[in-house]
Amino acid sequence: MRYPIAMRVIHWFTAIMFIPMLAGGYFWLRAMPSSDPQKLDALMYHMAIGVFLVTLTLIRLVVRLRVAHPENTGLALWVHRALYLGVFLMPMSGFTMVFSAKLNEIVFARSGAALPADMSTITGHYWHGATALTLTLLILLHIAGAFKDRVTIKRMI
Repeated sequence: MRYPIAMRVIHWFTAIMFIPMLAGGYFWLRAMPSSDPQKLDALMYHMAIGVFLVTLTLIRLVVRLRVAHPENTGLALWVHRALYLGVFLMPMSGFTMVFSAKLNEIVFARSGAALPADMSTITGHYWHGATALTLTLLILLHIAGAFKDRVTIKRMI
């Protein structure tokens, strides 16, 4: 049994978007000083794409709950559950950062206020990074499991 087309399209689109979001957040945004004028645009794209990805994941979860699909068992079941949890914790920690530091006003409304000089001091920053690292490891485990079980790849393409 193959996964429904809606789940496959959302899965691959999310994967194509999520991996650069994780890498960009770690290698690009984290390294960019708050004083860099490009950081506002970088944060705007990062935040907007993040909201889009969590919305896609919610749609995928609704589709998954409503249509017949292959069942996961064993480690695959737990990796999938952990991935869903991580994909929801990621924006929650991001929203915590946005609202505690008023980043929505600074980034989207361009209030003119400066970004916090040290982004790591913002409430939720630690959890955003820890969730990103955990998701990266889970994605690698997910990919390894898919390559180990060739049937899974056939169900997802």
